[in-house]
This record gives sequence, C-alpha cells and structure tokens, in this order.
Amino acid sequence: MAKRAAGTSGAAKKKAQPGSPKKKTSNTAGKSSKQKATSPRRVPGTAAWATSFPNAIGLQVQHVDFLTLRLDQVKRFYTEVLGFKEFRQEPKLNYLHIRTAQGASLGFMPPNPQMLGEQPPPREPTLYFLVDDVDRVYAKLVAKGIAFVAPPKEMPWGHRVITTQDPEGRTVMLASETR
Repeated sequence: MAKRAAGTSGAAKKKAQPGSPKKKTSNTAGKSSKQKATSPRRVPGTAAWATSFPNAIGLQVQHVDFLTLRLDQVKRFYTEVLGFKEFRQEPKLNYLHIRTAQGASLGFMPPNPQMLGEQPPPREPTLYFLVDDVDRVYAKLVAKGIAFVAPPKEMPWGHRVITTQDPEGRTVMLASETR
C-alpha cells in the first residue's frame, strides 16, 4: 500500500454537494446482519475517502511538522515549484506553515533551543500528494528543472506515481489515480 502524508489527509468535514447522494442513517439495533445498512467502500487515496473518512477523535485537520536546516530552499520548493499558494511564515519562530489541501498542512522550522527534548525523528516519512494529472505535473516540474527517480509509473495500488526529493532529501511522491 502506498505511503500517505499530509497532502492526502481525509479528515476535513465537507458538506454534501448538490446532486451527490445523501448519507442514509438507520437504526440497526435488533436487525440481522443481512438487514444492516452498508456504506460504499472507501478506497484510500480517492476523493470519496478524502472528503468523508470518519475518525474516532473528530480530527478536522492533519498537520505534519518538520525541522529544517534550509528554510528558504524548502519554502521555494513547496510554494514556487510545487505551487502551494496558501502559506505564511511566522517571524518569531521562523516557522513556515503551508496549506496543502482542505484540512491538511505542513510546517517547517529550524531547530529551536527553547524546545528542549524535541529531537528530529531518526527517519522522516515520505510525503505523498494526490494530484489531478501526474503526467501534466511531471512535464511542468521537469521544465522547472526538478529531477525525478523515473518518469510516471503505474503502481499496483492504482496510482500513477513520480518520485523526487525536497531540498533536504525528504522523499516527495506525487500521484494520480489510474483511470
């Protein structure tokens, strides 16, 4: 199964769109298993999963923080190269907050001696972003000089994927669903 990260969070609540099927609720107490209502299968990485995935803690936003030693380069990569336009940099902590999708964001900041006890993890996760058309994104980013491990490739989990790295070596995968 593909790795997931901030850009694929399905935690945000979303109102039903006109024309979309309404969620049915039923009281299943005392009914046989054949009579219980079943919901459609939610496939991780799909739009249906991303907009309506239930969770036990009421999560509404998924945010992942990273320590960085190259904040300016990281900012340029995520905002200019990948094109995440909603971001802010908080000068007091030199903290960069980037909104990657509805209900999902990334944060980057240099090590801060005032935050004793917080050490960087031994290994950082892969950032996995679902996009509309990975082939179009690949062509656009190659034109900007971004290097990839390989051209877009179909994966067994139903995504077409490209892999690159951010300026600090984090693996960044961009994918779209195969049609």
